[in-house]
Amino acid sequence: MPGKVTSGLGMVAIGRDGVRHIGFKAPDGPGLELEVLDREEIGRRAVNTLGEPHRTGFHRLMLVDAGQTWHEVDFVEYRLGPGTVLWVRPGQVQRFGPPVDGELVLFTDEAPASPSTELARLLGDIHRGPAWRPGTAAYAGIREMARQLRLEADCHTASGDEARRHLLSVMLLRIGRTDTDGPALGDPDSVAARFAAAVERDFARTHRVADYAGRLGYSVRTLTRASTAATGLSARELLDARITLEAKRLLAYTDLAVAAVSRRLGFSEPTNFGKFFLRRTGRTPAAFRRTFTR
Repeated sequence: MPGKVTSGLGMVAIGRDGVRHIGFKAPDGPGLELEVLDREEIGRRAVNTLGEPHRTGFHRLMLVDAGQTWHEVDFVEYRLGPGTVLWVRPGQVQRFGPPVDGELVLFTDEAPASPSTELARLLGDIHRGPAWRPGTAAYAGIREMARQLRLEADCHTASGDEARRHLLSVMLLRIGRTDTDGPALGDPDSVAARFAAAVERDFARTHRVADYAGRLGYSVRTLTRASTAATGLSARELLDARITLEAKRLLAYTDLAVAAVSRRLGFSEPTNFGKFFLRRTGRTPAAFRRTFTR
């Protein structure tokens, strides 16, 4: 049975992939989907959820002021200390570690002011690592934007919402100027970004880079060059990585038989899926699943 989280975090439901899905619900009813809260507040609302794998339909920024913790995002554990910013995007599976001092900024894609090309890239770049490590001065500026967002939350007017939209946009752009632990795709209309978006949409339908090239109007060579330049992964590697991630999610969080996982991911035979997964991870699907059922 789905359970309700009071206020801000909206509804919690178990999705088809077996992962809790949390949607955004503005705390004061319909309005700007943006909220700033501390870890204690979010812990009270999402009892028994934060430490379990879950995904959200909104962006989640965590600003760490003091303390040490970890945060797991799509099977990768990130160590977070003072002055770190964590940016988890919609759809990513995550799990919280121990609480730390700081604040969280929750927002949907529609919350920032009319996005520039740079802001649109930041919002959609799921291949960029989630942990951002600005310097002391940059973090102080980002932290101040979060404080201003909290102050504006008490202004329940159209001008207050507009101010928060712009404050959020500035905050995200400042974060985007700092160092992260992953590559950036660049212009959202670039070859690499268009290919990544097509993979996200169709990775379970086709595993052939040539199919994506044909649909996008490029050669395989062009896709490979663009993807390698932007992400460090060839077109083939990026596609395989996305299929592998979904396979891990299904094996870890659902009771689907391996054959059913194989079909859902578009493999013609379970044996083909088994060979693919072993080649990518060094483990069979069954062995990988056993690590989550001990």
